Amino acid sequence: MPTIVPLTPESEWLSRLCDLPPWEPPLVSTLIVAPHPDDETLGAGGMIARLRLQDIPVTVAAVSDGEKAYPGAHGLGELREREQNEALARLGVERQSVHRLKLPDKELSDWEGSLERSLSMFVSPGMHIVAPWPRDFHPDHEACGRAAERVASKFGLELTFYLFWTWHRGVPQMLEGLPTVSLRLSEGERRTKLFALEAHQSQFYQPDGAPILSPELLRPAEREFEVYLHSCP
Repeated sequence: MPTIVPLTPESEWLSRLCDLPPWEPPLVSTLIVAPHPDDETLGAGGMIARLRLQDIPVTVAAVSDGEKAYPGAHGLGELREREQNEALARLGVERQSVHRLKLPDKELSDWEGSLERSLSMFVSPGMHIVAPWPRDFHPDHEACGRAAERVASKFGLELTFYLFWTWHRGVPQMLEGLPTVSLRLSEGERRTKLFALEAHQSQFYQPDGAPILSPELLRPAEREFEVYLHSCP
């Protein structure tokens, strides 16, 4: 597959993000929505590490197994499931807190109703939902964001969006006027996040072409902070 070149250089993003208001995640039971294995780590790995260090329950909805990341790959879903389990273990999430929905990779917009019903089963009063931004330049991310938004609205829950493809396919002007905040990571949290990210080896190396996660695409995940769009119920 062709190499993805970010539309906006990381240096420009950093200059625009340096003055964001600081934010701390609520110390309440949290549901992380991951369209594919690795999204939870790329977008919210530092937050997950912080919550688990404080013994806050974290539940992960693993929506798809990312089995179509590379054309014609066989057994990729099973491999990525193992990688995600290992990454989450490194972040401190117990295996029993990971719920695999097994919805089809790259087709989640056709399964939003099922996804919404599943997410509704995992929430509890006072829970915090963390999901991809519904404008994150990937149909699976956007479907997960929309479903999470409806669940949060239905149950009156706090909702926070993380971003990934926005850093590569978007421009800083997209975030103007939005409730964009910064979660500053400790050095330990950042190291834990990067250690977890190393578990997703199938996304770093591709014998038949360019991998999904090139070094350039990993740069936002290596920041000393994480960026979120945060809204209250």
